Formats: sequence, C-alpha cells, structure tokens
Amino acid sequence: MDFLTSLKRQSFVLALCYIFIGLFFVIRPGTAAETIVRIIAVAALVLGIVKIVEFFSSQKYDKPFTNSLAGGVILSALAVFMLANPQVIVSIMYAIIGIALIVNGIVAVQSAIDLWHFETQKRMLPLIFGIITLLLGVIVLFNPFSSAQMLILISGIFMIIGGVSDLIALGYIYGVVKDREKES
Repeated sequence: MDFLTSLKRQSFVLALCYIFIGLFFVIRPGTAAETIVRIIAVAALVLGIVKIVEFFSSQKYDKPFTNSLAGGVILSALAVFMLANPQVIVSIMYAIIGIALIVNGIVAVQSAIDLWHFETQKRMLPLIFGIITLLLGVIVLFNPFSSAQMLILISGIFMIIGGVSDLIALGYIYGVVKDREKES
C-alpha cells in the first residue's frame, strides 16, 4: 500500500472518529466524558494486569528485561486513579480536545492552501471549514463556557464539524488526484 493511500485511510478514519465521538458528546453530554475516561481506565487496568501476570508467568524468561511488572503496576495504579477520580481526567480531556481541534484546523487550512496549488478553480469551502475548526479549538481550549456539560455538548458539535470538514477536504483532494491521474 502506498503512502498516499495509507494517509487517506488514516485521515478518513480520524474524521469518522471525530464525528462519532462528537455525536456521543451531543447525545449524552452529562455522562460522555466520564464514560470515556472509565472505558480507558478499564482498558488500562486490564493491560496492567496482563503485564503483571506476564511477569509472573513461566514464559517471562523468553523476554528478559521487559519491565512488565513495573509497567503493569504503574498502569494499574493509573487506571485505579482514573476510575476513582474521573473528573480530574475529564478536566485534562477538555484541553486535549481543544488542542486536537486546533491541530486539525491547522492541518485542514494547510491542506486547503496546498489544494489551491493544484486546482484551477479556487474553492473556499475547505479553507473556511479549516479556519472554523481552528477557531472552535481555540474556544474549547480556553473554555468560556460555565458548565462542563455545555462544554461537552459544544465540543461534540465542534468535533462533528471538524470531522465533516475533513471528509469534505478529503473529497476535494481525492477529486484533484483523480483529475491529475487522468491528465497523466
């Protein structure tokens, strides 16, 4: 698989993830963030326990110096902390969402500008969506909303917009690539 196909697939999957997580945030804003933190914590706890069991298994000498006991204990302790204090992780998650939207917006703006170099007809829609995503990320990062539930709802809407804008940009890029291939 060539690099561009892989990049296109990754971008498509990431856009769909933005949309689905955004929909979950919009549909269940009261419990969405804590639910995600708890899911991640349970997965980390399972992985930590697997690492600890791996250390004490008879096969540990097949892979010496893997630090599976230390890694398992640290991962399990972090998971227990996350399960006991999901609100702390949720507050960090807001910053992560804002940063992710900012990065996504910057990449979308860059892609729109790059796309202009290959098109004869300049389309503004990908650039506008990229700028909107960037601005929404700044808004989420600096959290002007008084209620965490409102922030989750707004974050969900912004993530949906970001995901849709990525899909639109991918569609434009795909069209330009196909046109270039036909010309060659």
